[in-house]
Parts: sequence; structure tokens; C-alpha cells
Amino acid sequence: MRVFQRTGQALLAAVIATGALTASVVSISADELKIAHFMPAMHPMDRGVMTPLSEQLAAATNGELTIRIFPSGELGKGPVQQYKRVVTGVADIVFGIPGYTPKQFPKTALLHVPGLFADGAAATNAVWDNIDLLKDEFSKTKLLGLWANNPSVLLTRNKPVRTLADLKGMKIRTPNQVMAKLVEAWGAIPVSMPVTETYNAMNTGVIDSVMIGPSGIRSYKLNEIAKYVTTNIPTALDSFYLLMNQQSWDGLSDSHKEKLTALTGREMSLKGAKAFYEAGQAGLKLAKDSNVEMIEIDAAADAEFRVAMKPVLAAFVKATSEKSGVDASGIVSAFSGK
Repeated sequence: MRVFQRTGQALLAAVIATGALTASVVSISADELKIAHFMPAMHPMDRGVMTPLSEQLAAATNGELTIRIFPSGELGKGPVQQYKRVVTGVADIVFGIPGYTPKQFPKTALLHVPGLFADGAAATNAVWDNIDLLKDEFSKTKLLGLWANNPSVLLTRNKPVRTLADLKGMKIRTPNQVMAKLVEAWGAIPVSMPVTETYNAMNTGVIDSVMIGPSGIRSYKLNEIAKYVTTNIPTALDSFYLLMNQQSWDGLSDSHKEKLTALTGREMSLKGAKAFYEAGQAGLKLAKDSNVEMIEIDAAADAEFRVAMKPVLAAFVKATSEKSGVDASGIVSAFSGK
């Protein structure tokens, strides 16, 4: 009896040891990349870009390389720090906004010049048609994606905006440097702040208005605090990146690099632009359903805005060239295809 007992115990020990060895081999062969962003988990960029990328990469590598998503600033609060997080390796991959660190991305900021693009897809294709012009700005990282959203809309707390004169003295949250300069030219006061702070800022009267891509209406519940939205002021597109830590990239096998490359770049970026468009349409519908008054300026008002913004745009392009030593005018021409 004892012989059988000992034999059974030995077999059990062998099975356990074999299982532990197998688990060890799996854990060694499977690599997990951490991707960090600062939006809620249900944000269009999570649902439309990052979650599909995670699923596709796992399938393409048979589970050998996976992505774990950390939303809502779980790897560090503050969207302004996203670029630093990826450079220092806090996260393997980050989603971020070049406009939050404009000194790092002076050429990419030229995408934000109003009037260059009709929509986010056109801007995204222009980016990838001219990606060699921008590569040096991302040289400390591996660029996985770069795309744009639709032109911003203007949500206001108390005052409707139908003409240029209506903006005078209003405090407006602007998404980037270009729009901040334009808002000044239009007679308003630009306020720079992370998008995550806009709800409280407008709700408490710190700002009068938010300039944001229409997808942000749903993402940040701005339909709850805005009374009016002006949809067609000549505003800028904003841009977004997906960057990978260079050491994390270098540590991948050639096969995994090939698989990740095939899933990113222009193709993934266009998915980002599309997700923003669809989310923008949903955001505008939500605002309308929430009894936010929808306003479209007329042709005369549009002309007023455009006349006021012309010298500012010319000065912005010139200043970018002088401060950064880049051919800003040439880059704008390349983006516009002229």
C-alpha cells in the first residue's frame, strides 16, 4: 500500500513540476506591452484604435505578443506628460496629443492651420504622404500612428455665437497654439487647459466656452453644461499620436516587429480619423437631443472670421520657421498639395 502511495505521490509531483515548467515556458515566450491613455475606457480612441490593435496583435502573433490597455491615467495622471512617459518607459506605448507639448512638435503643429483640410481623413492622408517631413520630431520613439479629427466646434455656456462680434471678451478653451492665436485675433481670450478639465471649468464659469472636436461632446459630457454649439466656425483640426518606447520596440523579435508594423502606420491612423468622425456625428446628435441649440454661421459671418484670421496664420507660419528653423511655409504647401 505504501509503495502505491509513494508511487502516486511521485507521479503527482511530476505532473505539478511539468505544469509549472509549462507555465514558466509560456510566461517567458509571451510578452505584454503596456499602453497608456488618459481617456475613459469607452472613449472612441480606445474602442476604435487601441482595443482593435490589441486584439489584432494577439491574433497575429498567436498570443505571443499582447497589449494591456491602461485607461484613465492609470499609469500616471495628466495628459501633458504622455510624451515623457513613453520616452522614459513608464509605458511601452502611449496615446497623446502633440499640441500639449508644442515645442517638441513644431512641424506637426502645422497640421492645425485652419483651412488646410476638409476633414480628418484628408489630413491623415496628407500626414502619411509627407511623413518623412515629420519623422525627426518622433526620433526618440517609434511612431505607430498619427492622425487628425474633424474641425472643432464651439460650445458656449450662456451666450450664442453667430457672428465675430459675439466672441468679444469670451474666455475660450482652445485645443492648440494655432487656435489660441486665432481666438485672440477674433477678440476673445484663449485659455489653455487639458480637455479633462473643461467640464468643471465651464460649469463653474472659469471659462465661457470650449473649442473641441465634436467627439468630445460625448466623451466629456459637455452636452450637460452647454446651451449652444456653433458647428461651422473656420477652426483647426487637432492631431493625435500613438508612440512606442524605443527600447520596447528594439526588444521585439523581427517577426513581432513585422506583425506590429503591418497593423499600424497609415492604415491604423485612418481608422483613428474615422472613429473620430463617427464619434463627432454621435456627439452632435447627443447635443441636439439634449436641447443644446445648434447654430451655423452664415456666409457673411464666415467671411468676417476668415478676414480676421489671415494675418494671424501668416504670422504663425513665419514664426514657426524663425523659432524652429524649419521651412514652415514649405511644409504647409506640402500638406495642402499646392
